[in-house]
Formats: sequence, structure tokens, C-alpha cells
Amino acid sequence: HYDVNRDQAFCFSCVMAYKNNYLQSTSCLEKSFISTGFNCWKDAIVKFVKHECSQSHKDAVLKTVTLPSTTKDVGEMLTTALASERSQRRKCFLKLLSNARFLARQGLAFRGDGEDSNFIRLLYLRAEDDAKLLDWMKQKTNKYTSGDMQNEIVKVMSMQILREMSCSIQRAPFFSVMVDETTDAANIEQVVICLRWVSETLAVHEDFIGLYEVASTGAEMIYSTIKDVLLRLNLPISKVRGQCYDGAATMAGCKSGVATRINADEPRAIFTHCYGHSLNLACCDAIKKSKLMQDALDTTHEITKLIKKSPGREATFRALRCEATQEFDTPGIRLLCPTRWTVRADSLNSILENYSVLVELWSTALQHTKDTEMKSRIQGVAAQMATFNFYFGSSLALLILRHADNLSKSLQTKDMSAAEGQIVAAMTNSTLKSMRSDDGFDCFWQRVTAMAKDLDIPDPELPRRRKIPRRHDDGCAPDFPSTVKDHYRAIYFEALDLITCCIDDRFNQPGYKMYEKVEMLLMKAAASKPYAEELKHVLTFYGDEFDPLQFPTQLEVLSNYFRSKDKVVLSDVIEFFQTSSSGQLELLSQVTKLVSLLLVMPATNAESERSFSAVRRIKSYLRSTMSQQRLNHLMVLHVHSDHTDKLNLVDVANEFIADNEHRRQVFGNEFKETDL
Repeated sequence: HYDVNRDQAFCFSCVMAYKNNYLQSTSCLEKSFISTGFNCWKDAIVKFVKHECSQSHKDAVLKTVTLPSTTKDVGEMLTTALASERSQRRKCFLKLLSNARFLARQGLAFRGDGEDSNFIRLLYLRAEDDAKLLDWMKQKTNKYTSGDMQNEIVKVMSMQILREMSCSIQRAPFFSVMVDETTDAANIEQVVICLRWVSETLAVHEDFIGLYEVASTGAEMIYSTIKDVLLRLNLPISKVRGQCYDGAATMAGCKSGVATRINADEPRAIFTHCYGHSLNLACCDAIKKSKLMQDALDTTHEITKLIKKSPGREATFRALRCEATQEFDTPGIRLLCPTRWTVRADSLNSILENYSVLVELWSTALQHTKDTEMKSRIQGVAAQMATFNFYFGSSLALLILRHADNLSKSLQTKDMSAAEGQIVAAMTNSTLKSMRSDDGFDCFWQRVTAMAKDLDIPDPELPRRRKIPRRHDDGCAPDFPSTVKDHYRAIYFEALDLITCCIDDRFNQPGYKMYEKVEMLLMKAAASKPYAEELKHVLTFYGDEFDPLQFPTQLEVLSNYFRSKDKVVLSDVIEFFQTSSSGQLELLSQVTKLVSLLLVMPATNAESERSFSAVRRIKSYLRSTMSQQRLNHLMVLHVHSDHTDKLNLVDVANEFIADNEHRRQVFGNEFKETDL
């Protein structure tokens, strides 16, 4: 630095170092370059080089130039290190959340014996490719892997899914309630609640909401639980348009059942007895009234127990089947469900397909069985299988139940509405009625007798004619079949009459009459037929749900659109609305609401039944001490696997740390997408 006024030169680095007291520990300071100034210009070059090499100048340059440019402030250095450490913690925690999401989605257990739990071992597995995650796992604190932390993590995840579903259902014009009860592995009564709703594009959704522990399964308790759940989801009961339960008095009682209580709050909430239960009861009623089929099913049940509950007999059966067919081209023995009549066709078919193998099995089993009670059971089924009545009864039950099974499978689809359920039930019933003819029986009789002859089953015989007791004799001799074929024809016709009548009785429900009016109004409008009576009925029942001026106008628009169609069915009308643009739906907004009413009513309560299967997977006898809250959160994540896959882990992490100061100290104030 050169001072023009004094004609002197100074060393800028040395001056700055001296002013900041950086040279206190340096000896031999050159005052001429610091304070007095240098003006001996004839020796300037030599003196400058000498000063540049001096220790005092080197110290000054080091402390004022070199160190400031290569080092940072201690506080700034600590802040940078903390930010880097927090970033690494956030990445490790997001991997921990990913583990929790995977285990919950798959319905796998989290906990175990200390370090052997699935949750911990999965983290160690991922740490094999990530040294930072391994360091995280070796920490003694702030690992967030404890049971309480797991509970809080799955709670945050499940609540995000429930909030998303709640917002979607709130946007729907109305919804239906589906409720059922079960007992879990800990012998606790659980009530499952599902909601069915229709989106703006008329897509049907059935959503599991949760499991709720109840002290009793009384109507008052279940009704209170339903109202509490709707309140928590911010869903008004005034938007309920349908109820679907089983036929138990608690749910369907006409005086104080759950359906009656909800109808008192919202009269438009139409109750439908679950079609799956109704079909099961119809089959139960029909078969119990047909002695031949009832005896055949009882014998079939005994056969399946004798084989499936004895590993030795089942091994012998497999060996005999392999010898008889040289390959496993016939089905194995299927267990007969003791409660569901609409899943018994497979069991009956397995008996008929393996008939000769079973006959041989009983002969072999008797030679190796010493227990007298077991011998009598084997001899009993062997004697029954040697009769034509058993083979005919089993074949007839299979003929009927395979149609019932097919109907039951169709009714259990999520998109099946109550109106469509009535249509497919009518189609099945019509098929069964068409089989009630002499030609149908002749074909069946020919097939059964031919198969019985191949299996060496004795020819059928007429039953012994019994004399009527005098006290019951009214003087009119009862009809008695003249031939064996006539006898079995009467049994065949009776069985078909029973099943068709029982299906008609069970599906002819009071609640469907209103939906029938809605369907008839929609179909008559599409077919350009008079619909004044149906329109009046719908407007009266639903009140302010429809605009009395716009509604008829839009029905005329619908009639004009379908006028060119030769034949219109319900599925055509529904497909038209589901594929329409938003402008078309707005033009027919009132009719769209009518279609939504048809779609929102479920045919069955199958969604609740499916959730019971999930309960058995999640709360098994090995996990029977699981708390109710943890069970509910895991159920939501497992049942709604598609929503679980779409969870934004960054949002989950931010909610996890939102109200906890210590967690914000550990991870920082916010997780970002760059942390993934």
C-alpha cells in the first residue's frame, strides 16, 4: 500500500494483521512496513524481497489471507455438519417407513423376539447395501424402531388413507352402509363397517372402514357404533340411501333392529337382506325339504370327515387314485362347508368323480381299522354309497347347487348392485325352471342310470308301499308311482320346485320394491314407454332429492337418445352413463342421480366377509394380544393395498414429526422429495 501524501509504502497484510492483534506472538516485527512507513527507495527491491521472506510477513499473510480463504467459522462449520447429518437421518427414516408400509400391506407380523423381528431383520437386510443405514441401526437412541413407534407409524399411514376415503365419500351424493360381526382369535366380538358409494363418473366403490370392538352384539350397540363412525368421518346420516346386513334379528328386526333404527333417522335408507345370505338360506330350505338330497349331503359330509381327518386314509386314497387313473386328472376330496350351502357343489363333484376309488378305499380301511366305532362309521358310508338313492341324490344336489354356486359367485362382485342382483337371480331361477320338464328329466335320468351301471350300483327299486294309519286315512288313496322312473321323476320335479320357490321367496324383499320402481322408471324412459306412475312414486318417496321440473325434462332427453335402439336393457343404460362426458352427465344430472341410486345399493355384504379373512391373517393365534388400535390400522393398510402403495412417505414423515419438537431437532423441520 502506497501513501501518496507521505511518500511512504506499507505492507497491507502486515498492517491488517497488526491491527487485529494477529502478530502478538511474532517476534522481530518490521515497524517500517507496519507503522513508520518505508521510504528508502534506492534499496526498495532488496528490502521488499527481504520483507516478503520474513517470518512476520508470512504470519500476517497466513492469518489474514490464507486461513480465511480455506477455513470457515466454527459455528458455520457446525451448522453444515448438522444439516448433513439430519439429511442422512431423514433418508434412513424414510427407509424405515418403507419397511413398515411393506409389512403392513402384506399383512406380515412386525414384531418378534428382540432383534429377530421381521421389522428389524428387514432393516438389516437393506443395510447390506447401505452403510449409513447400518450405522443408524447401531445407534442406541433415536432409532424409532420400538413397538410404540411402529404403532404410531402405522397409525399415521392408516389415518391418511381414511382421510382420503372420507373426502371422496363426502363428495358423493349418497352412500350405503354394510355391517357384519365376527369373533377374532382373541375371542373378541368385532363389528366391521364398510361403505358403498358412487363417484361422479358413476364408478362403484366398496370401502372397508374399520373394525370396532363391541361389548355386545345388540342392536343398540351396533347402531351407536355406526353413528359414531359416520360422525368421525364427517358423513351425515341423511346421505345414507341403503343398508345391507344379514337377516339376524339384531340387524333386520322390524321393531328394534339396526335397520329399523337407521330408518327412523333416514326413511330413504332402504334395507336389503344380503343376497348372498338369502341365496344360502334358500338352498338350505330347499335341500332340507328334500329327504333324498338331505341324506346325500349328510353322507357326503361324513365321507369328507373320514378322509380329511385321517392322514392315513387320505394317503391310501391318494395311492388308490393314482393307481386307478395313472395321473391326477380327477379332483381330490373337497371338504363340505358346514354352514355355507352355496359352496358345496365342488365337494359333491369330488365324491362323484372318485366314486369307484372311494368304494375301494372303504374295503381297504376296514381291514386296517380296529376301533369298533370307526368301523361302524366306515360301514355306514360304504352301505350308503352302494345304494342308487345316494348316487341319484348326490347328482341331483350337484345339478342344483352348481347353479347356486355360479349365482353366488356373480353376486359377490364389487360392482354388482341390488338391481342387477335381482336380474341375475331371475336368470338363474329361469334356468332352473326350464330344467323342470320331461325332456330335462329324461336326459338327467339317462346320464345317472348309465353312470350307476358303470359303477356297479344296484338298480333302483320302488319303495315299499306303506299302509296309511287309520287315523290319517280319509278314504282317498294317495298316488303311488307305477314305475321306478316315475318315482324319481317326482323327486326331481319336487327338488326343482323347491329351489325355485325358495329363491323367489328369499329375493322378494320389501326393500327391493322401491328399487324396482326406480329401475322401471329408468327403463321405461329409455324405452319411450309411459312412466307417469313410477315417476310419481319416486318423487314422493325421495322428496327433495329430485327437481320436479327438471327431472321429467331430462327423462325426455334420455328417451330421445335411446329411441333408435331396438331393445334396451339395464346394463346398456348404465354403460351409457358411465362412458358419458362431464357435459352429458351435467345435461342429465337428475337422471344421473337416479342411476346412482340403483348402483349405490349393494347386492351382497361380501366386502365385510372378505375383511373377515384379512382379520384371520393379521390377528392369528400367534398375534392374539394385538391391541384394537393396532389391529384396525393394520387392517386398513392391508385391505386397501392399492392406497397403501400410493402413500407418499414424505407426507407421512412430515406428519410424524409435526407436533414433536424433539423429532424436529433430530430430522429437521421438514422432509423433502429429495430425501427419498
